[in-house]
Amino acid sequence: MSDVARRLGGTGAARTPSGGVSVDARWLELYARRVDEAAEELGQARAHLREAPLSPRTFGEIGRTVRGAEAYGRAAALLQEQLDRACEVLTAAGQGLHDVAGHYGGVEDEAVHVIKQADRR
Repeated sequence: MSDVARRLGGTGAARTPSGGVSVDARWLELYARRVDEAAEELGQARAHLREAPLSPRTFGEIGRTVRGAEAYGRAAALLQEQLDRACEVLTAAGQGLHDVAGHYGGVEDEAVHVIKQADRR
Protein backbone atom coordinates (compact mmCIF):
# COMPACT_ATOMS: atom_id res chain seq x y z
CA MET A 1 0.00 0.00 0.00
CA SER A 2 1.42 3.40 -0.92
CA ASP A 3 2.24 6.05 1.67
CA VAL A 4 -0.59 8.24 0.36
CA ALA A 5 -3.07 5.37 0.55
CA ARG A 6 -2.01 4.71 4.14
CA ARG A 7 -2.44 8.38 5.08
CA LEU A 8 -5.85 8.55 3.41
CA GLY A 9 -6.97 5.33 5.06
CA GLY A 10 -7.24 2.90 2.14
CA THR A 11 -6.71 2.54 -1.55
CA GLY A 12 -10.02 3.83 -2.89
CA ALA A 13 -10.96 0.50 -4.43
CA ALA A 14 -11.79 -2.93 -3.05
CA ARG A 15 -12.83 -6.31 -4.38
CA THR A 16 -16.49 -7.14 -4.01
CA PRO A 17 -17.80 -10.62 -3.16
CA SER A 18 -18.84 -11.04 -6.80
CA GLY A 19 -15.25 -10.44 -7.94
CA GLY A 20 -15.90 -6.91 -9.24
CA VAL A 21 -14.27 -3.74 -8.02
CA SER A 22 -15.92 -1.22 -5.73
CA VAL A 23 -14.75 2.37 -6.14
CA ASP A 24 -14.85 4.88 -3.29
CA ALA A 25 -15.48 8.17 -5.09
CA ARG A 26 -14.89 10.21 -1.92
CA TRP A 27 -11.47 8.63 -1.45
CA LEU A 28 -10.61 9.32 -5.08
CA GLU A 29 -11.66 12.95 -4.64
CA LEU A 30 -9.41 13.27 -1.56
CA TYR A 31 -6.54 11.73 -3.50
CA ALA A 32 -7.21 14.09 -6.43
CA ARG A 33 -6.99 17.04 -4.05
CA ARG A 34 -3.64 15.76 -2.74
CA VAL A 35 -2.36 15.52 -6.31
CA ASP A 36 -3.66 19.05 -7.01
CA GLU A 37 -1.83 20.32 -3.93
CA ALA A 38 1.38 18.62 -5.03
CA ALA A 39 1.06 20.15 -8.51
CA GLU A 40 0.51 23.58 -6.98
CA GLU A 41 3.53 23.23 -4.67
CA LEU A 42 5.70 22.07 -7.54
CA GLY A 43 4.47 24.99 -9.66
CA GLN A 44 5.35 27.43 -6.88
CA ALA A 45 8.82 25.91 -6.55
CA ARG A 46 9.26 26.20 -10.32
CA ALA A 47 8.23 29.87 -10.25
CA HIS A 48 10.62 30.55 -7.38
CA LEU A 49 13.51 28.92 -9.21
CA ARG A 50 12.79 30.97 -12.31
CA GLU A 51 12.66 34.22 -10.33
CA ALA A 52 16.15 33.80 -8.92
CA PRO A 53 18.41 32.01 -11.41
CA LEU A 54 22.14 31.96 -10.82
CA SER A 55 24.08 34.40 -12.93
CA PRO A 56 27.49 33.79 -14.51
CA ARG A 57 28.98 36.12 -11.87
CA THR A 58 27.88 33.66 -9.18
CA PHE A 59 30.64 31.28 -10.25
CA GLY A 60 33.43 33.86 -9.99
CA GLU A 61 36.69 33.91 -11.90
CA ILE A 62 37.32 30.18 -11.59
CA GLY A 63 33.82 29.43 -12.79
CA ARG A 64 34.35 31.67 -15.79
CA THR A 65 37.67 29.96 -16.53
CA VAL A 66 36.29 26.41 -16.36
CA ARG A 67 32.98 27.54 -17.92
CA GLY A 68 30.96 26.39 -14.91
CA ALA A 69 28.17 28.86 -15.66
CA GLU A 70 27.64 27.36 -19.10
CA ALA A 71 27.52 23.82 -17.74
CA TYR A 72 25.17 24.92 -14.98
CA GLY A 73 23.00 26.72 -17.53
CA ARG A 74 22.62 23.57 -19.63
CA ALA A 75 21.85 21.43 -16.57
CA ALA A 76 19.40 24.03 -15.26
CA ALA A 77 17.59 24.18 -18.60
CA LEU A 78 17.24 20.39 -18.66
CA LEU A 79 15.94 20.35 -15.09
CA GLN A 80 13.49 23.16 -15.89
CA GLU A 81 12.10 21.10 -18.77
CA GLN A 82 11.69 18.10 -16.48
CA LEU A 83 10.03 20.29 -13.86
CA ASP A 84 7.64 21.67 -16.48
CA ARG A 85 6.73 18.13 -17.51
CA ALA A 86 6.23 17.04 -13.90
CA CYS A 87 3.85 19.96 -13.34
CA GLU A 88 1.92 19.05 -16.49
CA VAL A 89 1.67 15.38 -15.50
CA LEU A 90 0.55 16.11 -11.95
CA THR A 91 -2.05 18.59 -13.16
CA ALA A 92 -3.39 16.10 -15.72
CA ALA A 93 -3.41 13.28 -13.15
CA GLY A 94 -5.35 15.43 -10.70
CA GLN A 95 -7.90 16.32 -13.36
CA GLY A 96 -8.23 12.68 -14.37
CA LEU A 97 -8.81 11.65 -10.77
CA HIS A 98 -11.44 14.37 -10.34
CA ASP A 99 -13.15 13.11 -13.50
CA VAL A 100 -13.13 9.49 -12.30
CA ALA A 101 -14.39 10.47 -8.85
CA GLY A 102 -17.14 12.55 -10.46
CA HIS A 103 -18.12 9.67 -12.72
CA TYR A 104 -18.30 7.10 -9.94
CA GLY A 105 -19.93 9.59 -7.58
CA GLY A 106 -22.56 10.19 -10.27
CA VAL A 107 -23.04 6.46 -10.75
CA GLU A 108 -23.64 6.10 -7.01
CA ASP A 109 -26.17 8.96 -7.08
CA GLU A 110 -27.98 7.31 -9.99
CA ALA A 111 -28.05 3.97 -8.17
CA VAL A 112 -29.51 5.60 -5.06
CA HIS A 113 -32.15 7.29 -7.21
CA VAL A 114 -33.10 4.01 -8.91
CA ILE A 115 -33.31 2.21 -5.55
CA LYS A 116 -35.52 4.94 -4.11
CA GLN A 117 -37.82 4.76 -7.14
CA ALA A 118 -38.04 0.97 -6.78
CA ASP A 119 -38.91 1.32 -3.08
CA ARG A 120 -41.77 3.67 -3.94
CA ARG A 121 -43.41 1.08 -6.18
